[in-house]
Amino acid sequence: MKLFKKALVATAIFGAIGAQAADVPDATKSTSTQGFSVGNFATITDEDPGVRVIVREKLEAGDRIKLTFGAGLDFNQTGTAAFSGVTLFNNSTTATTLPAAGVPTGVLGINTGSGTYELEELTALRDLANGVVVLEVKTGFTIEQDESFEVIPDVVLFDSKATTANATVTYSATRWQDGNPKDTTGDNTGSFLKFADQYAAAVSTKLDGVIERENQVTFISGFVTADNVADTLKVAITDNSTYIAAATGANVSADFVLTGDFSDLVVGDFTAVADAGANFATGDIAIALAGDKKTATVTVSDTAASDDGIAGSFTLTIDNATRTGATTPVTIKATSFTVKGDVDFDGAGTITDASVLAAGTDAGQWVLDATIINVPYFPVGFEGVNSQVNFANEGSAAVDVNVTAIDATGTQYSGSLTDLAKYSTTKVSQTTLQAALKDSKGNTVPDGSKLSVTFNIDADDGKVNAYAFSEKVGLGRQSLVTSQQKGIK
Repeated sequence: MKLFKKALVATAIFGAIGAQAADVPDATKSTSTQGFSVGNFATITDEDPGVRVIVREKLEAGDRIKLTFGAGLDFNQTGTAAFSGVTLFNNSTTATTLPAAGVPTGVLGINTGSGTYELEELTALRDLANGVVVLEVKTGFTIEQDESFEVIPDVVLFDSKATTANATVTYSATRWQDGNPKDTTGDNTGSFLKFADQYAAAVSTKLDGVIERENQVTFISGFVTADNVADTLKVAITDNSTYIAAATGANVSADFVLTGDFSDLVVGDFTAVADAGANFATGDIAIALAGDKKTATVTVSDTAASDDGIAGSFTLTIDNATRTGATTPVTIKATSFTVKGDVDFDGAGTITDASVLAAGTDAGQWVLDATIINVPYFPVGFEGVNSQVNFANEGSAAVDVNVTAIDATGTQYSGSLTDLAKYSTTKVSQTTLQAALKDSKGNTVPDGSKLSVTFNIDADDGKVNAYAFSEKVGLGRQSLVTSQQKGIK
């Protein structure tokens, strides 16, 4: 009869252990989303993720603690990932200190640290199929309110598809006398996995060269010291290589694809250096220029030798020396720059790269120190048709105007107009324009030409505007399309 009663009590206690209890905060240290996705989690040997259980009601000798693990942990694996039991660590009463390298392979560690109490596992109540482990406060000990212990599963016990939501442990406690719940306040479920992106990047210094308006072969500002044809871009990379299961080594590289007008440049016009404090060296950086001269790619690689990640910044210098140093100098191209950044963290291309700079991220611009007005269709010298451009200078100073044009046959013309007086409007007729423009042989624009005309005006902030039109005698005028880039002084 006594044995029967004891069996009933044990059954009642085990059944009641499902009550809520204590506080179980989520893991405080982040796990690398990228490293976990390539299987690094199961291979780490020096750190295991754990959560801390904070008891919110005094537990006495004989009181029981039930730990229920979510589906993100698998205690029924075989082979090297097999569960090898529960080990209790306590460096105060039993001198069983948690190893610095983490719990042994396959072990579920319960670490009471310097606590002056001891726990033991009731192996008869272990239910691995449902992820249940039951502990009991040993005779002669109590756990005071707000004392705590850690629950630390070895990494091999985690399922490869574990998530923050299912890699959890839920705590509950019952009284030794009657199996009734106790310590029922608090948040009793915590997650072992707090995922975070290991990588990020930002453009910290944009390209900002301002092109001199006359010859257009130098910068007047935004250039590199002592080199007025070069400009720099700086990109900072964040690599949280201290995250649990971080991706590192020769499989990791970051590509930054810079888009702009690189016509007339060669790959040697691009150089990149690792900035002070970077975890990579200048030798870990490579540059490639696309055949269409529309993109340049900077690749930063981790190395197996250092294996310390790719955190840090690099400075990319674009030198227009090839353009401006040619026998016939080529102008620096006014262009906007964008950059896209991705980190390849598996090296095999089988996993989607981590995007660290979205496509179209602003990387700066090179602009002409002028207001540029283009009239892409401007007919001149046709019988019965008059074309002209009206300028309005709302600035407080007269401005000069350089003109270039190209006709339907590809002939190029250049010249200049009379300065536009301050606070005034000026009409430029087709005959005035034809006389001002000359080709390489000194010939003016012939009648019957269809031109694309560009006005380069020494003005800024939109102080000069233009209106172009063609008028058919006796039938009225028609506006001509113009495009305008404001000055940037």
